[in-house]
Amino acid sequence: MAYQVIARKWRPQTFREVVGQRHVTQTLENAITQKRLAHAYIFCGTRGVGKTTTARILAKCLNCVKGPTATPCNECEACREITAGSSLDVLEIDAASNRGIDQIRELREMVRYAPASGRYKVIILDEAHQLTDEASNALLKTLEEPPEKVVFILATTRPEDLVDTIKSRAQLFQFRSLTFQEIAAALEHIVKEEKLEIEPGAIAVLARAAEGSLRDGLSLLEQAIAYSGDKIMDAQVRELLGVVAEEVLDDLIVAIADRSAEKALQLVQRLHAEGHNLQHFCREAIRHMRNLLVAKVSGAESPLIAAPTDERPRLARQSEQFSEEDLTRFFQILIATDDDLRRKPDPRLHLELGLLRLVNSARLAPLEEVIAELRGEGPARPSSASRQTSASSIKTNAAVMAAGTTQTTPQAMASTAAPERAAPLPASAPRVIAKTAEKQFSGLATAQLEAIQSALQDQQKFLWSMVEHASRWELAGGEMNLYFPPESRALAEMLQARDPMEKLRTVLSTVMGQPLRVCVKLDSGRNSAPRASELRARFEEDPIVRAMLERFGGKISEVKRRSED
Repeated sequence: MAYQVIARKWRPQTFREVVGQRHVTQTLENAITQKRLAHAYIFCGTRGVGKTTTARILAKCLNCVKGPTATPCNECEACREITAGSSLDVLEIDAASNRGIDQIRELREMVRYAPASGRYKVIILDEAHQLTDEASNALLKTLEEPPEKVVFILATTRPEDLVDTIKSRAQLFQFRSLTFQEIAAALEHIVKEEKLEIEPGAIAVLARAAEGSLRDGLSLLEQAIAYSGDKIMDAQVRELLGVVAEEVLDDLIVAIADRSAEKALQLVQRLHAEGHNLQHFCREAIRHMRNLLVAKVSGAESPLIAAPTDERPRLARQSEQFSEEDLTRFFQILIATDDDLRRKPDPRLHLELGLLRLVNSARLAPLEEVIAELRGEGPARPSSASRQTSASSIKTNAAVMAAGTTQTTPQAMASTAAPERAAPLPASAPRVIAKTAEKQFSGLATAQLEAIQSALQDQQKFLWSMVEHASRWELAGGEMNLYFPPESRALAEMLQARDPMEKLRTVLSTVMGQPLRVCVKLDSGRNSAPRASELRARFEEDPIVRAMLERFGGKISEVKRRSED
């Protein structure tokens, strides 16, 4: 008998043998047992996860001499013929090469006849999304009302390309990609049954390279056996697949932890001299950085880590050297570097730049820490509570800057990457940049203003977000006038709508203890915004602005009101 590759030799023959798709196989088993078999199915998912295999098993379940049964015997003539692909009642058609309307018309004529020897005629259309629009339309009626004892199974990697009228006529099953642990366990079982020796590291390399596809993993195992023989070593598999050793990734982590640009450049030189594919190394680094991030967040024993058990203590030790924010930043830098390696020439240059960013990123101060220094609170990393305070301060500053936006041109932003950070600023720096033109309140007492503000913030937060932009409040008799500056015209118009106006009138009348008529108006200019020269002088005198200019080496080039943008 001719040699049979491992992927075919170990192809599942029952639903129980299908790896990682229990949500599909359990449903099909129950449908057969309860005699609720559908006339059409769509199996979709990435390559090599068991779509066509499951379709063949379903065909055996329907035509087995002991069936219909959820567990075919795989011994009767019908099961053997389906396994060998020679059954006249199970037609497996490649829709990529038989995608035209003429082939579908022939198929429609074929299914009109009764099964030759089995109970059901099963039509398996592989890569069904390749059918032309004409062929799909020709299949619709037959797919909706096929002849008795005919079952259609459409397998596809791109279900979104199937026309909606086909998807509405069939039951759709989504096959998921397999996890690292599932592929590794399947490979270990097959290696044991084949009486081969393989190192755990080699299993991990093959399982990661499979990228969720068990068939790809088995093909790689076949390749490794051809290269290494009966004893498969980790180093041999890495050499075969062009995967760098874990020691190289450890050297990368050391370079980042030591903030050594020299070590990073020497690492690239080593990879280049040994003939490694630099983009493959970058992707291995991304995988390693993800494992470190998961170990930091969820612990080294988390099943989310794509690594064997013996590597997990090393991952835990490395993850302890960095914060969660650092590892997230490293992850993002490596993803951007991988994109550069794929799209741009000179991969060595872009890999060197990417690794230098990793080395220097550890020197960057977090935004919260810089803000704390500007506010005179010291360089210590703020707690979660102080981070919320910083965030609210940023929002306040943004609202203040709306009246007059300061455009700066920093000259030395890269200075934040220097080894030595600037000394903290004096503690006398205020928390708010500057106040806008003072709001005027005519006819309102302080207690009334506080009561209005409290009521709106508690009951109508969205309404308060609009009302707080009013520059002037006037209460005259039974009428409350709210004046908005010209740059807030849009908010004034939104507030004049019926629903927000009714809500505002209700709240104000309740707080003031009398029915009020509320009017929203644009400020005529009596409290117009200050001139550009006044705005510039105001920001130049502000301590926080001066501190920011000193910190980042910038200068104020122009000051404009938002309405002038």
